[in-house]
Amino acid sequence: MLTVKQAAERSGVSESLVYQWINERLLPHYRLGGKGKRGKVMIEEADLSAFLANCRQEAKPEIPPLKHIRIHG
Repeated sequence: MLTVKQAAERSGVSESLVYQWINERLLPHYRLGGKGKRGKVMIEEADLSAFLANCRQEAKPEIPPLKHIRIHG
């Protein structure tokens, strides 16, 4: 289990971004502590890895032509 700080360090992002993912319910987590109390947030390593893998964007293999450049022939 990881704390928010550890999850942020492993992801290479800020703690506030990890909290944003949590608040938007994008990243599965555990909120430990009584209702209405601050408590502690814990994240499973497997959930963080799966979330990050899901964020991956594939690169396009070819570059589209630039519209602002005219080729005179």
